[in-house]
Parts: sequence; structure tokens; C-alpha cells
Amino acid sequence: MVRFSRRGGGCQLAPAPAAFYVPAVDEFEPPGPRAVVRGILGVAMVGAALAVAVVFFATGAVAWKGVALLAALWGTWGFLGGLFDLLVAPLGRFLGNAVGGGEPPPPSATGLAQETAMLERLLAGGSLARHREILVGVRLAEIYRLQQRDAAKAEALIARLESKYPDAPELKYARLR
Repeated sequence: MVRFSRRGGGCQLAPAPAAFYVPAVDEFEPPGPRAVVRGILGVAMVGAALAVAVVFFATGAVAWKGVALLAALWGTWGFLGGLFDLLVAPLGRFLGNAVGGGEPPPPSATGLAQETAMLERLLAGGSLARHREILVGVRLAEIYRLQQRDAAKAEALIARLESKYPDAPELKYARLR
């Protein structure tokens, strides 16, 4: 049996039975496109900086073309980083959320009073589909109970919905019992 770690330390992982330790994270995983471009530009910048330094110490004069190349590489680094942050990353998140169903958008800035008024208008309008009316009623009852501290008003709303839709399974859990 070959072991690359000593026995008995503070590790909470079970030892592999007849094999050496294999790390869970693959350190040889290929880098992303941003890391590749950053690496290429970084190597080019180090090379240009070394060339400028060697020319300066050898001749005593500043190689302005080398300094310009260094500045251009630095600017390219900044431009491509900004382009990635402003265009590529948001587009990738958007497409990932569109294809994979991702996370919901952040909540709107409307306050609880506006939400309550909107939900009451929706219920009073009577034009909602059955499942929507139940969901709106449950949310409104939750606001009455938890935010306005009016349990009687919440119970009355749930009772009204139960009398209208006696077979609704959602309302079975909406009551305070």
C-alpha cells in the first residue's frame, strides 16, 4: 500500500482503502478564456518590461518604442477586462439563466404597502384564474398576518377562499392552526 499522507492527523475524511490520496479538486483543470488572455498579456508585458530594462541598462537611453508597447499591452489588458465585465459576463449570465432557468430577477423596489394595495385590487377585480386567485389570497393573508399583525383579517380571507374553492390543496396549509 502506498500512502502520501501520514496516518492519524486531524482529517475527517476516511482513508482510501488500498490507494493513495487523490485530491478532490483537479488542479490541472483547463483555465477559462479570461485567464488565458490574462496570462498571454501578462507574459508579453513582463517580456516588454524586461526588454526596456535591458536596453536602458545597456545603452543608458530609454527605448520609447518598448515603453509604448508596454503601455499598449497594459491598455489592452484593461480594455479586454472591462469588455469582459461589461459585455461578456452579463451576456453569459443572461443566456445561462434563459437556458437553465437560473435565478429569479431581484425583487422590485415597491414597498409592502404598494404590494398589499396591488394584491387587494387583483382580488377585488375577480378576473384572475383559479390558481392565481389562490396564490394572491395566500400572499395577502401572509402580509395581513405577519406584517400588519391582523390574524383575524388573514383568517377571514382564507375562509372566504376556502368557501369559494373547497378542494384547493394550497389553502389546507394557509391557515394558522
